[in-house]
Amino acid sequence: MTPRGPRGDQSQPFDQRFLLFMLLSVSILMMFGGLGAPPPVEPAAQGAAGNVANENSDEFADELAEDADIAKPSAGKTELSATASDPDNAIAAEEGPAAEPQKVGLGSVDPEAPYRMLITLDNVGAGVERVELSSPDYRDLDDRSGYLGRLGAIDAPTKGAQITLVGRGTPAEQAGLQVGDIITSIQVTKKAEEGQATEKNSLTSAAELEAALATTKPGQTVRLGVSRTGAKQRSVEIKLIRQTLDLIRPEAENVRLHSPALAETYRSVGSLLVGLTRVGSLNTDDEEIVEANRRLATETWNVVEADEQSVTFSKQLADLGVTIEKRYVLAQLPAEGVQKATPAYHFDLQVSVRNTGTRAQAIGYELTGPNGLPIEGHWYAYKVGRGFSSYGLRDVVVRYANDKFTQISCASVVKGDVDPMGQGAPLAYVGVDAQYFASIIMPQKPTLTDVRFSEVRAVLPTADPGGDVRDSWKNASFVLSRKPEKLEPGAAALVDDYRIFAGPKLPELLAEYRVNDDPNHAIDGVLYYGWFGWAARPMLGLLHIFHSIFGNYGIAIILLTVVVRGAMFPLSKHQQQSMQKMQLLKPELDRITERYKSDAQKRAAAQQELFRKNNYNPAAGCLPMFIQLPIFIGLYRALAVDVELRQAPLFSDAIRFCSNLAAPDMFYDWSALTPRWWDNGEGMIALGPYLNLLPILSVVLFLVQSKMTMPEPTNDQMRLQQQMMKYMMGFMGLLLFKVASGLALYFIASSLWGLAERKLLPRPALPAGALAAPASAPLDKPVRTGGNKSPRGGRRGKPGDKKRR
Repeated sequence: MTPRGPRGDQSQPFDQRFLLFMLLSVSILMMFGGLGAPPPVEPAAQGAAGNVANENSDEFADELAEDADIAKPSAGKTELSATASDPDNAIAAEEGPAAEPQKVGLGSVDPEAPYRMLITLDNVGAGVERVELSSPDYRDLDDRSGYLGRLGAIDAPTKGAQITLVGRGTPAEQAGLQVGDIITSIQVTKKAEEGQATEKNSLTSAAELEAALATTKPGQTVRLGVSRTGAKQRSVEIKLIRQTLDLIRPEAENVRLHSPALAETYRSVGSLLVGLTRVGSLNTDDEEIVEANRRLATETWNVVEADEQSVTFSKQLADLGVTIEKRYVLAQLPAEGVQKATPAYHFDLQVSVRNTGTRAQAIGYELTGPNGLPIEGHWYAYKVGRGFSSYGLRDVVVRYANDKFTQISCASVVKGDVDPMGQGAPLAYVGVDAQYFASIIMPQKPTLTDVRFSEVRAVLPTADPGGDVRDSWKNASFVLSRKPEKLEPGAAALVDDYRIFAGPKLPELLAEYRVNDDPNHAIDGVLYYGWFGWAARPMLGLLHIFHSIFGNYGIAIILLTVVVRGAMFPLSKHQQQSMQKMQLLKPELDRITERYKSDAQKRAAAQQELFRKNNYNPAAGCLPMFIQLPIFIGLYRALAVDVELRQAPLFSDAIRFCSNLAAPDMFYDWSALTPRWWDNGEGMIALGPYLNLLPILSVVLFLVQSKMTMPEPTNDQMRLQQQMMKYMMGFMGLLLFKVASGLALYFIASSLWGLAERKLLPRPALPAGALAAPASAPLDKPVRTGGNKSPRGGRRGKPGDKKRR
């Protein structure tokens, strides 16, 4: 059978058509060479061209169609565009055979390698599939299984799991596994020191390999049976490490955290995908552009060149006369002087769009933002934003030149309440903000005020899971639309450079990423501590100082409590003495209340006189509580924002309990006994998948402290009030059950300090004769109130009683 050409025409043999194509291609190249290629367009000139060409996109398209003799398709017809329907326009861009699916890795997860991350790219769509951070300071908090490496395993043609990717620095790479190897069996050593191993399991699919690895722990050793083409089957032993943090990953893996059943069929989408918005007279709604964008997103791109630091993808759309190239380059660490704030948490993306037709065309494209950022701790995490709406675990952030920082809540994106942004404004940066991490695109422009982009749209790049899935968990991202520019055939391509930050929200690190080297446009706007930032920042400074000395943030929090309570000691001492003095005055206050229970004015005057005689101020005890309130809220915000406290253990990260002071202590996993909605923490009574010990201990100490400070009830009303206080403590326990263990540790240390003050401070003595009367003495000149009880609680006589007796 004669092979088909690009248009399915079989009127000529294939070899003749190929020869004709080669001759025409050489002729066109010689023609352009004789005319002389124009010099490359300087970046500033490109920006100016983009500004002028897009003041009115419709008028520009009409003018271009007229100048280039390109006719618009008639309304209601589905014929091809001028470039597609004219063979002469598209002949210079013959498409080759489709490339095979391929995954490419840049960088390494080895902390000793000169890279901060390992990026996995897929030539299907030429987008980013995964970004793994290499630092041991940033590990996965949800997945406690052992890490072999992301193998991209698929079902082998026979039995087993075939490897499609081996990342640099992973245990799999260090053990010598290669792309194409088939894993046929797995055996797990449960205890390395004792050599206890499970039964060897034969594998029939990739899913079985994934399930077996999910039962492992870091530090364990697995023995894999590996089959390789042209070699004998061999056995490989690999020691597993802790799971790396995926800063970007397929969204189905995030969905699996809260909706495992839904994740099985959920379709993920790569990050940083390119789609066309205009080619000649065609727009995004035209059938040809829709089909081209489908191909760009779902078909394979050619890998032009690749090494451990960079890769170039290319895709030809011959029917439109367009060729697109995407080049990724990962940042490399310097040889010396590497610190946490060394700016290497980024990679560069260059998008090149070339007109490979024979006539001038207006070409514009759009770039999707990063998606699939982590939602770790979804059952307890809470992120505060700059507005009053409910913010999600992933929000869209954007800033235009000389304008304010804008944060768009995930809920607003889900509801479709966000209009396109930035028409005609110069974009500084746009990104997705997670709780402790962010991924931000910074266009590299000649000047900050250069306008290259028509708009930014906040979108959900993947399907809305719907159902009971919270809006705050959903996958908010954005689309960045590039203004179309007029490109001459064979001339310089439209080239745009982007810097993509993908890393932790360290203040000193974010400050290093300045758009156009302008310190007023650094990306540190993603750090927000709320209204009590003035209290959170100094406390963080103290915590970091203590940590640098003792090496443990748990000790640092205890020392912070000592500093705070020590500084407040004069006030708290006065508070404790006031409370004890109040207990001494309580009997006399009861007598005054009983005597003047129907006359509030006289009762208040008598109480004030009693307080004056005994030098007691009832409002003085409230001052320490008001001072501690911003400290409490500031520490709460610090734990929710500062990435240094994330993954900071109280004892050791080898055990789950208190392994992360920015999360609940997770004392006992009861998820096997609880329903999914309970594990997801949906509502106040849904406590999550773990029993937390520290909040319970905090409430117990609160009760003990209140028991010590409250006087014995002398009447039913007082007894009822104290009973209600106990119930309120139980309610407080529900509110505090999912708070960060670092905050619960502060509560415990502060309560113990208060108990020590109560026990050690001397009991205050009342001035001699200060009481209006002894507690056992009757009141002078009792006043009749119309009741039938005396001020001392006895029965008051009625007129005539004595006479009757």
